[in-house]
Amino acid sequence: MNNTKSDEILWVNTLKGACILLVVLYHTVLPGFEGTLKYLSAGWIPAEIWVQFNTVLSPLRMPAFFFVSGLLAANGILNKPWKQVFTSRITNLFYLYILWGFIQWWSIVGISTEITGQRISQNLNAAYAGSLFEFLKLTFMAMSTSWYLYGLALYFLCAKFFRQYKMALIIAAVVLNYLAVEKIIPYWGPQSVAQYFLFFLLGAFFSTTMLRLSEWRRENAVPWAMLVALAGIHVIFGLDRSLFMCIIAVLVSVAACRWLNEHFNMSFMNWIGRNTLQIYVIHRIFIEFFGMSAILFAQRHHLFEQAWFSFMWACFYPLAIVGICSLCSIAVWSLTNRGLGQSLFIFPTLIAMKRSRTPTV
Repeated sequence: MNNTKSDEILWVNTLKGACILLVVLYHTVLPGFEGTLKYLSAGWIPAEIWVQFNTVLSPLRMPAFFFVSGLLAANGILNKPWKQVFTSRITNLFYLYILWGFIQWWSIVGISTEITGQRISQNLNAAYAGSLFEFLKLTFMAMSTSWYLYGLALYFLCAKFFRQYKMALIIAAVVLNYLAVEKIIPYWGPQSVAQYFLFFLLGAFFSTTMLRLSEWRRENAVPWAMLVALAGIHVIFGLDRSLFMCIIAVLVSVAACRWLNEHFNMSFMNWIGRNTLQIYVIHRIFIEFFGMSAILFAQRHHLFEQAWFSFMWACFYPLAIVGICSLCSIAVWSLTNRGLGQSLFIFPTLIAMKRSRTPTV
């Protein structure tokens, strides 16, 4: 029993680690790296591969992240009383969302002003807001780089409140998914929150079924055939980000992470998986700093006109930025997550509660 539990934790951390690195890669490639393609004098094929790689992985990245989040939240949703989880789950997530949204906004605006002397983006994103009112409005609409935390808090709240009506929640989540994919729901923030609720619910309420489907069993042939057929029908009708394609991607990723832990030492990826929060909330700041600095340096020194530089840029820039920004995020967390700095990563009340439970010597 202990070995099984340990294996389950290992694959969960592997999947979390892979998902957070894919999130960092997505923010690295789009729009920063993609915007440099027009300047390249060589390396267009590897550069385009990076862009398409991000697009192809869209059915996996956030669905798998929210599935694992739902799985880890299941005990709190189903078994623990409101008093025990409200602060640790809901209040803490909203607190981190607002806090880091403001830190990202302040940092990114400061970086862009220092480096370029102007507002660098007109995107509807709280990180690029031109005023406090715009920041608050976009933050409330989940149009923030840290929207995952906002969505997670809302998902937990809804799942906990309506836990007796699982199938009704699933039906509502399916409807929201289609409305989001078809962009009937306006703006990317509300679309994102609506689109991924289903996968959190699958993790919270149906993880046993999902994990069984991820295994190589004869009885899984019919369900898999149905999933593939439904995904294919959606592709034919132009719905390439269908929920069935996402479910298949989640199941394959779970099976892959289990297999990897059985056959290889995944300690590094599992370590990344245990540090997803700090990477998630901090990485965008470093992407803006390192990415903007590198792009402007290359432009000012006409480096993109050099074929060798363009080719190296096209091949290795995304990998380099993902590695640098992830490690820098963990380094910042290691330096600040002590004393008063702990309140950057956990709601202050929870820090006091943790200290009160620590036995004194």
